[in-house]
Amino acid sequence: MKPKNYIFPIIILLLIISGFYLSILRYQNQNLLPEKYDFFQTGNILSNALFFLLLIFSFLNLFTKSKFPNKTIFYFLILSFSSLVCLFISGISNEKETKVVFSALFLFLISLFLISLLTVYFSKSKKVHIFRDFIYTMIIGILGFVFNIFQIYTFKDDYNYIMKSNVSADAGVILGAAVWGGNRPSPVFRERINKGYELYEKKIVPKLVLTGGGYGGELSEAEVAKNELIRYGINENHLIVEKESFSTIEQIFFVRDFLYNRYKWNRIIIISDGFHLFRSRELCRFNNMNVLTVSTDTPLTTESALNFCIKESIATLFFWFFGIG
Repeated sequence: MKPKNYIFPIIILLLIISGFYLSILRYQNQNLLPEKYDFFQTGNILSNALFFLLLIFSFLNLFTKSKFPNKTIFYFLILSFSSLVCLFISGISNEKETKVVFSALFLFLISLFLISLLTVYFSKSKKVHIFRDFIYTMIIGILGFVFNIFQIYTFKDDYNYIMKSNVSADAGVILGAAVWGGNRPSPVFRERINKGYELYEKKIVPKLVLTGGGYGGELSEAEVAKNELIRYGINENHLIVEKESFSTIEQIFFVRDFLYNRYKWNRIIIISDGFHLFRSRELCRFNNMNVLTVSTDTPLTTESALNFCIKESIATLFFWFFGIG
């Protein structure tokens, strides 16, 4: 029997395992059950498209009558096995840094695998050109990354829609930001607080959820926001304080588990900076929360905005594929 006829089925099996495990991992990292799976979520669409192409071209290479060099076949086997190992390590690790590193390795290896499958299928020699495929993978990855940065940079919030349509929500959620010495909100955080106050004053939201933890010896971000809003004249009973979180995803989890699902809310409004809202909206939608977004009026230079968008693009990519917030 030719090596292709028994190694390619092994490769296909490894791909199927990887695809299923990636889907489970995405929901596991969001503390969601796989039964909540929604085909129309962005991350699910992207990963399904990726593995669909991988399986299609694996089958096409299996059934082609062309002769494959053994080196090519074993190269494919190594790539499929190595990517699955990286995904498994990411899944069992409790350290976020380890998860990110091995998730990135998985994404690169599986993308390189797809490019190699494509180039080999359409070549006459059926030989792998690793350096060429590496370059192709990097070019396509960079183009996709640039497109995602563009999405985030040009993202438009729902403020005008809210004002024109007289829309209301169950609560406005002010995402935490840096606190300065003397328990003062940083300029960025103050803009978020001010925008939340504006929505409250215009009776668009009846209450505000304040999120963000703190470090020893200082008030949490949420407590600083609470003090500012009380000083503005908001009734303390209309403020919900969450002071344990240290990331956007932890803040979204709190809203999902302790407020949105518990009290059966219909809609929330996320209040943050423009560059931060794209990922925040994706997080909420993946967690089945009906969300609108409102951006602050924080002025940013083009350089700063681009820098923030690059960071958010990377974070969004890891969220889409792996559910890492």
